[in-house]
Amino acid sequence: MIVSTPYTECYVKKSFLSGNPNYGKDETVFGVLYAIRFIRARAPLYVVYFPSMGALYDKIDQCAIFNRAETPDKAIKMNDVAWWDSLSDYWQLTQIQGLRGMNVEMFNRSGHKWEGNYLWTCDPQRPRDINDYGQAEVWHEHKTKTYFFDDSTGVLICGPNNKMRFLDNSLCPKELEIPYWMKVYKDSDSPERITHEENEDNLGDIDRWDYEK
Repeated sequence: MIVSTPYTECYVKKSFLSGNPNYGKDETVFGVLYAIRFIRARAPLYVVYFPSMGALYDKIDQCAIFNRAETPDKAIKMNDVAWWDSLSDYWQLTQIQGLRGMNVEMFNRSGHKWEGNYLWTCDPQRPRDINDYGQAEVWHEHKTKTYFFDDSTGVLICGPNNKMRFLDNSLCPKELEIPYWMKVYKDSDSPERITHEENEDNLGDIDRWDYEK
């Protein structure tokens, strides 16, 4: 499924367009991010228009997309910029107005902290195909994807809300409390909840609720 994004100017590493990806420093080409392609059990791919060529490339890796022409020397790979593959072929994109432009922090799998400003949120939807066995409706596994560009490197980042901090400059105190909820939504038709301790097999690693690492 292809989901349109707000008009977003970006720069894409040239090596990813030639089939020989360079995860370190690379030349870039200016483009406009217009959409995201979601395929279940795979990382999202991105649809970018390149005005200088009048061409559309519709399968760009996220780690090749930046908001500046100069890319960092260090290697940035897919595991660095996103936590989860797509849980469904069907997604909805929304820009939550209360979060628009808000400061966002997220630790990646290696413990590195990304920081930027909120762009938009994508949410997996109900399967339309009876043979789609994704996890979009398994509520304790349901994962949104919230997006921002990292301030330091410029790379496009996405992750689930339980791995992110959303910092409102006028509302948040200097010293933040540790989020105290350790429960997830169990069923879409019931307010019942289930904790990690009650059902360890279904909930995976306990650090999924760790906002700090």
